[in-house]
Amino acid sequence: MMRFLRISRSLSFACAALFLAGGNLQAVAQTQAPAAAKTSAKSSSNEPRAGATHVYLLRGLFNVFSTGMDDLAEKLNRRGIRASVYNHTEHYGLVQAIAARHRAGRGERVIIVGHSLGANDAVRMAALLGQHKIHVPLVITYDPTVTISVPRNVSRLVNFYQSNNGWGARVVPGSGFQGSLSNIDLARDSDLGHVSIDKSNKLHMQSIGYIQSLGGGRPAAESKPAASSGEDGAAPVTSQAPASSAASRPPL
Repeated sequence: MMRFLRISRSLSFACAALFLAGGNLQAVAQTQAPAAAKTSAKSSSNEPRAGATHVYLLRGLFNVFSTGMDDLAEKLNRRGIRASVYNHTEHYGLVQAIAARHRAGRGERVIIVGHSLGANDAVRMAALLGQHKIHVPLVITYDPTVTISVPRNVSRLVNFYQSNNGWGARVVPGSGFQGSLSNIDLARDSDLGHVSIDKSNKLHMQSIGYIQSLGGGRPAAESKPAASSGEDGAAPVTSQAPASSAASRPPL
């Protein structure tokens, strides 16, 4: 039954996406895809340096509706933080490549960001890395379409979502999760929607701040935190372990 509901939701999302594209998906793809491919190719042209931070950004449906991930990647690369963009369906292959480098003693520090279906798979990618005993210090999700659980190998997850746009969903703690979880409900921001939330410069600046807080990169321009609403209150709700344990690596 749950599998049927997930399939139905994915089909509904695809239909809605086609509608939002004005029924001319091919024209949109031809406009957006070259820039997306250019970003991915430029940022993944050589292997990540061992021990360095690498931000993996996952687009959503059709590689068309999540071009804000490309913009965010460019902002990160300009700040000296390596960032690469992929379609969400590539997350399993990325895990295999990352795991191979870790086994060879050339592991990087992995941060994952995703929008829509890419947000769903950002969390799933982190969980798969956990199966290889790989720690993920930060995951940032933009409007995931299903309620998904944070795995125990993640230190911090920040979820930007809208509870009233018909798609956005909260993220919940998974079994053994001891890190920090912030669900930031942007329902009161009428300028945002499911297909535009990933393009918000304000959210990009916040995301860059979270990433830079882990060390590395050049200072980013200051930005005001996004205001949240709904059951999360006026500030991000954070469920986290005491400072002594939150600062340490979660168990795998």
